[in-house]
Amino acid sequence: MLSLRRTRLADPGRWLYELLAPAYDRVSGEAMLYATARARAIELLQLRPGATVLDVACGTGRNHEYIEQRIGPSGRLVGVDRSPRMLQQAGERAAHHRWSNVELVETDVTNLTLRLPDEGGNAPPSAGFDAVLCTLGLTVISDWRSAWQAMLALVRPGGRIAIMDAGYPAKPGQAGEAVALRPVAWLLCRLFAADPRRQPWELVGTDTDNPTVERHTWGYIGVAAGTARAPEVVEDGDDRVGRTS
Repeated sequence: MLSLRRTRLADPGRWLYELLAPAYDRVSGEAMLYATARARAIELLQLRPGATVLDVACGTGRNHEYIEQRIGPSGRLVGVDRSPRMLQQAGERAAHHRWSNVELVETDVTNLTLRLPDEGGNAPPSAGFDAVLCTLGLTVISDWRSAWQAMLALVRPGGRIAIMDAGYPAKPGQAGEAVALRPVAWLLCRLFAADPRRQPWELVGTDTDNPTVERHTWGYIGVAAGTARAPEVVEDGDDRVGRTS
């Protein structure tokens, strides 16, 4: 059953995506800028039928057809976003395709825990999701490092985590960057409230095992994926406390 949990948040930047939501799929430049990288990020999740997937900052649900093709009706897809109008578009997409295994949650990913059920009483998998994905989100979310830590906490050990996002290479001209296009890339990012100076793919390289990091679209789109690590177990007196490195 498609469900939507609404958690009202103070989010002064949300108005932009509320305004863009009805036209977002037409004006985002998907085919030219993101489609190949999006498909690659989802491919790197190594999804199988029946998998549980969390899509962070899911927007209008652009990722969902790619995911559904892999997890099938026995899988479970939870999409999280802070914009109710973007989620409305995602819900209409799910209804059009008759996906019965999609749940949509209006909240910030940092508010999610493995014990938070949705309004239908469906709790996240107790051991964590098999895969967690964020596309074009970590350059927009204000507290993006906390969002990343929340993603790590929500994926099971041995599960897969992937991002696709826009931004500059660390140094001009790296990773096939067409440096002459940097002003255009900066303008596009600012139009969509994104910060192109962040390097979110570097977090995948440091916080996961066997990471893959790639650049697409003239060097301005990063794709990265890795395997979630098992929490370390450290002794604290007679108690054992789990922590993720």
